[in-house]
Amino acid sequence: MSIDSPPRAGRRLSRPRLPAREPADEAPRTPEPPRLPARRNPKWIALGVLAICLGGLLSYVIYARVATESAVLAMAATVYRGEVIEAGDLTSVTLSGDPSVPTLPADHAASLVGRRAAYDLVDGSLLSPSAVTSTALPAAQRAVVGLRLAGGRAPADFLVPGAPIRLVALPPADAQPGVADPHAGKTFVARAVSSQPGPDAGSLFVDVDVPAAQAPTIALLAAQDRLSVVRDAGR
Repeated sequence: MSIDSPPRAGRRLSRPRLPAREPADEAPRTPEPPRLPARRNPKWIALGVLAICLGGLLSYVIYARVATESAVLAMAATVYRGEVIEAGDLTSVTLSGDPSVPTLPADHAASLVGRRAAYDLVDGSLLSPSAVTSTALPAAQRAVVGLRLAGGRAPADFLVPGAPIRLVALPPADAQPGVADPHAGKTFVARAVSSQPGPDAGSLFVDVDVPAAQAPTIALLAAQDRLSVVRDAGR
């Protein structure tokens, strides 16, 4: 005996879902060609090398100039031979390279103040080690005599310190005819130390540096108002 039963519906097997595929490009991509290095211009390279060389040369010149600069002492005012040097008489200047004459560094200024000029130091001139001295006037075997000269007895504008002069002895005011004076017409070689106007019109006070042996005679003639001053050639 058979039993008819309705047929079972077939079971569908579920398939795993695959990830959605991106739509394929319609045309394949062509890889970019490698970038070629830029071509260098030889002219710019040469200019760069030249600029570097010039810069190095300029730096060396500036360094060499600065390295050889030095501050030295110079005169800010004229100081005559034998005068005392003051702080305001000195200044400093900067020299490039090696000077051809001996000089004194600018930091030596304090050590020169109070010393005397060994010779005439003109305004603007450089100071050398031999330009100053500690020896006071008068020197050995010398003497300084003060003169009071009447107007017309001396060239006032030319009696700068250190100037070479001659002292000329004049005859006495009460000289008798036929009586010779042992000093009349005699000359004494000297140097001016200082000069300044006297109280009377045209009169002059002059300090002179003379040999020590002649100082008494010159002082006697000065007291008698029998001296006249002649300015000789020289500084």
